[in-house]
Amino acid sequence: MLNKEFLNFAVLMLNKDKSNHIFSAVLFMFIVFILSAVLFISNSIQNDMLLTLDSQAQIIVKNQKAGKHTQITDEYLDEIIQINGIENIEGKIEGYYYFAQDDRYFHIFGNDDTPFDKVTIGEGVKDILDKFYYKEYFNFITDEKILKVFIDKTIPKEANIISNDIMILNTQKASMVLGLDENEYSYLQITIPKDSEIDFIANKIKFIYPHLKIETKEQLQSNIKHLFYYKGGLFMILYIVVLLSFFILLKNQIDNTIGTSRKNIAILRAIGYSINNIILLKFIQNIIISLGSYTIGVVGAYIYVFKLDAPLLKYLFLGSEISNNISFTPTINFEILFLIFIFTIIPFLSAVILPSWKIAISDINEAMR
Repeated sequence: MLNKEFLNFAVLMLNKDKSNHIFSAVLFMFIVFILSAVLFISNSIQNDMLLTLDSQAQIIVKNQKAGKHTQITDEYLDEIIQINGIENIEGKIEGYYYFAQDDRYFHIFGNDDTPFDKVTIGEGVKDILDKFYYKEYFNFITDEKILKVFIDKTIPKEANIISNDIMILNTQKASMVLGLDENEYSYLQITIPKDSEIDFIANKIKFIYPHLKIETKEQLQSNIKHLFYYKGGLFMILYIVVLLSFFILLKNQIDNTIGTSRKNIAILRAIGYSINNIILLKFIQNIIISLGSYTIGVVGAYIYVFKLDAPLLKYLFLGSEISNNISFTPTINFEILFLIFIFTIIPFLSAVILPSWKIAISDINEAMR
């Protein structure tokens, strides 16, 4: 009986009872919006971090003292370079500078290509410096002296979310800001031409220097994918709220079906509609509600994250240690969106179809009372 007239009738019935469906539609939309927004933010941050990691060497070597990260010297570099299979080893300068005027930390990177007296800053850093009228230059206050650098470039927020809080200095200047000597580095970066030798060389370095922290690119990628687990409590609360909302949604749908729809189903049976036709009618009505709500929820989440930069929700991921003037790189995981589709729409439809079927097969006179 699926024809144009039947579809028109289903839409008319849906419009007639729209007041009974508004709450369900809005709640369904809210659930999909929250789940999709969290998915978009998480995927965008992970994608940017993984892209940044792709440009790094295969092994990172860091020194530790009393369980904390500390500088590593040329002595380690000279010894490690003797291991067969290593193509190149380079000392890198990286760390954090505390800006007391605003109680913030800036992420410092050393780069040989940056002029000695200049600095390239991220968008978040620029916003903070502008508040204190550092328009053209900035003064680093160290234990020994004040180091003045001129602001050369600002990395646009669209470039990469990781660039928001960084300051790129000349390597020598970065060492001075972080209080490192000429023969000291933040970590060593090792390039290995053969991927099959990465784990072997990493284990060999670990055997020679058990106190050093050795991380391969594969391990770093795995750590990035699990980066947000430390905030599992916050996300668990979020998902519990969404789950409770979903159960409220299902209960509302069941109540609507058992309540207002009971007499309508009985009338349809009385005028000749078969059980299959009634189930099809309910399916069409609620697939319109669920698909419409799902689509609006996903599109709304996309606009919220990638056009409006996810106000409020982004702080669950990024915190508020730096001005979060960032732009999320559009990244969509269609597999997860499909799972959200399956695990929301199917229970939603089931909460309507099953009660409707029970009413449809029951005694008509009983349902009319």
